[in-house]
Amino acid sequence: MSTETVDEEDALGDDVDRAALIDAFDADDPRLSPEEKETTLRFARDEDVAHFYTAEAGVGRRLIAHPEAVLDGVVVADGDARPTKPPAEVRPTEHVVGVRGTLPVGALLVKSRLRQTDRHAEIISDRVLEEVDRE
Repeated sequence: MSTETVDEEDALGDDVDRAALIDAFDADDPRLSPEEKETTLRFARDEDVAHFYTAEAGVGRRLIAHPEAVLDGVVVADGDARPTKPPAEVRPTEHVVGVRGTLPVGALLVKSRLRQTDRHAEIISDRVLEEVDRE
């Protein structure tokens, strides 16, 4: 996980191609072991957003696609380095291996019954992927 941060002004905006970012996060980082491919979600009582980071491609694609997500940065594989870049600066040839950002707390829900699957990506509705403009 990169410790670099990206300025708030570089967060995901209308000029960023969500579909291209989703395509760039096509697989987990092959250099990470399964226990390193983590997803974290945290929020504080005095905030109205939940902060997330994920190195799991399935979860990351859905977070990128979520219409309420604001991306603070994406981590790209660059040889042995894993720099964090503003979403708008990711080139089509780069491989995204992590994403960090925020979601409104109102987007979260913990159900009283278990889901049908224990797949991590399923914590986020797959409908968000259908809503991304993919030309």
